[in-house]
Amino acid sequence: MKFLKMQAAGNDFVVVDARGMRCNWAGMASAMCDRHLGIGADGLLLVLPSRKADYRMRMFNPDGSEAESCGNGLRCFARYLREFGLVAGGKNEIRIETAAGIRVAKPRTSKGQVHRVKVNMGEPRFTPEEIPISLDHIHCGAIVDIMPGFKFPLLVAGRELGLNFVSMGNPHAVCFRWNVTGYSRRGRTLR
Repeated sequence: MKFLKMQAAGNDFVVVDARGMRCNWAGMASAMCDRHLGIGADGLLLVLPSRKADYRMRMFNPDGSEAESCGNGLRCFARYLREFGLVAGGKNEIRIETAAGIRVAKPRTSKGQVHRVKVNMGEPRFTPEEIPISLDHIHCGAIVDIMPGFKFPLLVAGRELGLNFVSMGNPHAVCFRWNVTGYSRRGRTLR
C-alpha cells in the first residue's frame, strides 16, 4: 500500500489515496499509527471521492475510532490534494467533505509548493453531548458537568492546569496558560 506521512503544527498523519480501495480502515489505522510497531502517527487520513465537495476526507485516530474532522489533518489533506495534482493549481479554495460537514481549505503557494493552508473549521461546540470525553482514567471520583467556560482541574508536574473542553470534530482539552519551570504554553492544545 502506498502512503505518505505528513505533519502540520506537530500533528503527524499517514495519508492514503483510498479511492477505489476497500479495507478495515479502523484496524489499519491502529496498526499504521502504532509508534512502536507501525509507521507511527496521530491519525490516518483517507482521500476519497465526494459528490458534495472536491474530495472527501475520512480520519481515523490511532485507537481505530473515526473522527468527524481534524484541523491539522485538513491542512495536510489540502496540501496533498494540491501538490499531487488532484485539484487545479489555480484553485484558491478546496472544498473537503468531512463527517462534520464541508470544510473549506485555502492553500497558499510559492514556487509551486504549498507553504501554508488556512482552514475554516466551523463553529466550536461546547455542550457535553458534543464533547465525548471520559474522565474515569483521571480518578477524580466526581461527576463532571461540562459547561462552556468550565475549567476542569488537572495536576501535572505538581501544578494545577485548568482545562477547557471543546469539540472541533475531535474533542480537545485546551489550557490557556501554563508555566512550569520556565516552559510556557499559551493557548495551545494539550493532547
